[in-house]
Amino acid sequence: MKWIWLWMQLWLLKGSAIQPMDSGGSETPLMHALRDMDTLLRRFSKQETLQLKIGEAPIGAVTIKRQNGFTAVYAFDTIQAVAGLYALLEEKHGLAFVHPLHTVQVPALRSWRELTIQPRFAWRGFHLHTQHPIELTEALHNPAFPNAEDLVRRYIDWLIRNRQNYFEFCLLRSVNLKAWLPYFTRIVRYARSRGVEVGLDVSLRMQQQRAFQLLPRWRTSAKALSTTLLQLSSTGISRLNVELTTAEFIGKAWGAWIDSLLLSAKRYGIHLMTRQHVVPPEAYAVGTMNPSHLPPQMTLCVHSVMCYSLKDTLAPVYRCRNFSHLYHSIVEERKHRPVWYYPETAYWVSFDNSVPVWLLSYLRSRLEDILLVEGSVEGHLTFSSGWDIGYWLFDWSVARWSWKYFYDGEAEAPCPADGLVRLFHEDTLQWLRLIRFQDSVLVGRDGLSLITPTTAIDEISWKYLPAFQPRLPVPPWRLYRAPHRYHPQFAPLLRGLQSALQQWPSWSFAEPQDTLLKKLFQELRWAWSLTHWRVAFRLHWLQALLSERESASEKAHIDSLFQYLHLAQQAVLHLPIRYPHTIQRKVCRAGHRTCKHPHPSYRFGYLYPAISLHFWRRELGQITNGRWDPGYQNIWDIPRIIGLW
Repeated sequence: MKWIWLWMQLWLLKGSAIQPMDSGGSETPLMHALRDMDTLLRRFSKQETLQLKIGEAPIGAVTIKRQNGFTAVYAFDTIQAVAGLYALLEEKHGLAFVHPLHTVQVPALRSWRELTIQPRFAWRGFHLHTQHPIELTEALHNPAFPNAEDLVRRYIDWLIRNRQNYFEFCLLRSVNLKAWLPYFTRIVRYARSRGVEVGLDVSLRMQQQRAFQLLPRWRTSAKALSTTLLQLSSTGISRLNVELTTAEFIGKAWGAWIDSLLLSAKRYGIHLMTRQHVVPPEAYAVGTMNPSHLPPQMTLCVHSVMCYSLKDTLAPVYRCRNFSHLYHSIVEERKHRPVWYYPETAYWVSFDNSVPVWLLSYLRSRLEDILLVEGSVEGHLTFSSGWDIGYWLFDWSVARWSWKYFYDGEAEAPCPADGLVRLFHEDTLQWLRLIRFQDSVLVGRDGLSLITPTTAIDEISWKYLPAFQPRLPVPPWRLYRAPHRYHPQFAPLLRGLQSALQQWPSWSFAEPQDTLLKKLFQELRWAWSLTHWRVAFRLHWLQALLSERESASEKAHIDSLFQYLHLAQQAVLHLPIRYPHTIQRKVCRAGHRTCKHPHPSYRFGYLYPAISLHFWRRELGQITNGRWDPGYQNIWDIPRIIGLW
């Protein structure tokens, strides 16, 4: 006898009648979510009988109650009901929406009868920094890119599954507007049908990194500005995040154009936002940028960078001592205008995920800041520079922390290790040990200054040009040329780094059996090892710099550099990179027909620096060849990046 199993995964309870989920229906956020829920339950062989109670909960809170034979979701409106559906999938059925291309199932961490969720912020969203060649840069700019619309839609699905309601990306002026406008209109329509508002990050007249200009140099008129805004508004976007400066470290440059911008935006129903950069007001090379000078109808996004929190005592980046001035802006500006907090979960250029290293300090700092600014800001906009090499964990964790959870009336106390515990279980304290150790060494004791590559700006002029990221107390070429002079200064720093390496915790966790979970686990394990090896690599690099030239000591340290480079190369080859169609191993020529990433100002493809270990190889070449000029093994086209051509 042949048995046929028919899975009717999602059942809806209406009054006393139970009926299967209808695959048709209207294109509303709730119907989209119900169909998606049915699909996910089928995929993971789960069943659910659901009763929706719309209008039976206070604004902002969604309550899920497990009844005899069914689950009831109480929400104020259908948008909040959507958040409840995905919370139900997570908290009852163990689904984890960790990555736009990957959903995994894990055992539930706790049992409960009643779950209530509340958003910490009215607006919860992500900014994809597509000025860099990251996963969706080409898909968002080029309708002809392979599977472009499907890739973007899957990202929008990831946002709504993680209960986010806003999305934006950097529009580049290299886009072909004629082909792009109808394509992006379809994307915006889909996002709004799922309950996600869409904005664009553009500039008023910024030159660097091919930012889209509302006022190009050859069209500076109020009519041109209005025409451009009309074109962008025709796609259905609700917000524009407008860069009002011409470049980093260059102060305000809007002049009288701000009035025309506000007038046109109001005419076309677009809400305007802008950002306060991390640069302190007194550190601008030209002019300044005081947020109190902005029109009160503009939302201010206060932007912090890298893995530092607003309360860290030391954040030696962008001429900052720390970020206290940013927190001061949040406290003061919220009295006059809507304020969003705008932190990073990765820093793309020669700092972490392109080196690559995996900085668990992001987990501590992002949670610390969320708890700090809750109640003070209207929105939380996460500045994302990619998901691979373990960085998907940070975006997913931030999305979850933007909500509060109450299990049977008891509030959940969020923890930096939440995502790791949820996926792989094990003891929370063991995961926290990894986070706290690395955070203590690299942020607390400023180990990042010892392991971060020098930038092209550093090498052009260490003294006169601004330092963007943590760096050595003195230029490395001075150590190379006069090692005995600097040895006493660096000796305690090297002993501290050596001690950290000796105490570095091992990744001693049990590998999961599920195929996809195992893949994610292995990626994080490799990322943990890569960071360990990077610290060791830089320790030997510094020791080689401080050795006498052509001595046995220098040779021994250089031999160690080759060994760690080999280990790191094996690691990046094993990393489960998920976007092979965007990876290019070779630097391509600007404007070349075979270029797969023509839109950003960077002349190489997604993950090229990480896969090639460019910065490791360059540092090894610097010390073996004595080359310290900015042109040595250079991958930066500085004129192109700063907008000279």
